[in-house]
Amino acid sequence: MVRILHFLFGRLCFEIYGQNVERFLNLCARNHLVLWNLKSQNGGYSFFIRKSSYKMLSLMAQKTNVELKLTGEYGLPYFFREHRKRKILLFAVVFSVLTLFLLSQFLWEITISGNEMYSKSGLLKYVTTNFYRIGTYKKQIDCDELEEHLREDYDEIAWVSCSIQGTRLHIEMKETLDRKTRQNPKKPCDIIAGKNGIVTKLSVKSGTPLISVGDRVKKGMTLISGLIYYYSDDFQVTETDRIKADGDITIRTKEDYKDEIPEAYYEKKFKKSKKWLKSIYIGKFEWKLPDRKKEKHADVIERKHPLKIGKSFYLPVGVYIKTFRNYQAVRKVYKENEAERKLKERWQTYLEKQRKKGIQILHSDLNFKKNGNDYEAFGRIIKEERTGKIRNIKPLTKKQEEKIAPTTALQ
Repeated sequence: MVRILHFLFGRLCFEIYGQNVERFLNLCARNHLVLWNLKSQNGGYSFFIRKSSYKMLSLMAQKTNVELKLTGEYGLPYFFREHRKRKILLFAVVFSVLTLFLLSQFLWEITISGNEMYSKSGLLKYVTTNFYRIGTYKKQIDCDELEEHLREDYDEIAWVSCSIQGTRLHIEMKETLDRKTRQNPKKPCDIIAGKNGIVTKLSVKSGTPLISVGDRVKKGMTLISGLIYYYSDDFQVTETDRIKADGDITIRTKEDYKDEIPEAYYEKKFKKSKKWLKSIYIGKFEWKLPDRKKEKHADVIERKHPLKIGKSFYLPVGVYIKTFRNYQAVRKVYKENEAERKLKERWQTYLEKQRKKGIQILHSDLNFKKNGNDYEAFGRIIKEERTGKIRNIKPLTKKQEEKIAPTTALQ
């Protein structure tokens, strides 16, 4: 930060000689005159000072009768003074700054993190087709509305947060709640079930609970309502209100597991990969370069490399790079014990992923069988996991209203 300030406001380099150099330095210290990079040089000293301190420095030199020699001028003020006659250069600098400022007002990149079940390409297509395309004016982007639609249109998204970072729209999501996940409602809402199961734990922080421990719930069912009721002394409803429902709900669920692998399979033996430039893009325009012919057995990965300043200031300029990985197809056949070991490894990996999400495995079993040319693994998992998904408040049914006891809300 100090270097940036010195560049913006300018700095000077001096050499000082004479018999009273030490007195001069003591006088500078007494008057809080900042000198830096002080070095002994040719019987004197060299140092840097701020441009604004020159008058005081000159006065100190006169008082102590030392010789002061200017050896360098650095920083933006001197750069402009040196090039003040070069109007084209000055115009180019001003134009570049204004262009960057103008580009910073628009959306040039959309990134997604936390997705496992849903593909990034599918989510990006959903956002750009229905809501915001590249080049959208940033002030037109409503992150709250986008979060709401993502939760409603994608059943497996339990938590989502959208934010504007520089010229990038970043979408962070979780498809399963864990103990560290905090829901992010911006307005009154209900909490609904994300899966079918039996409630084993219930802690309501705000809102009206519509279920109890031991109840069986179905996916999409309202668990905690954002509607609250105020009652009179004779238990008549006098007023209703809307708040953000919040709470921790744990349910016990059952999952039927199934996996299969073919008896005969092909394995890719990769050779050295090759990369080359496919195209250059500026905004919506793309210039394709001569493409190389794809070999018969090759994996092709195409990646976008946008130009950016820092971590989040993306520009509407970049390139597409193609990576070709040539391979040789090698046929292999599983023996029965090899297939069972492979299926068991995949089963253990799946269970470990569940545990990392904060899901408690209560019971699990796995069986194997051969079905034609495939080896199959099937089993059942009984687990406990957090559930709860935000949804706009919906009116209660008569059956739900009958379950509600008189409640009050703290203001």
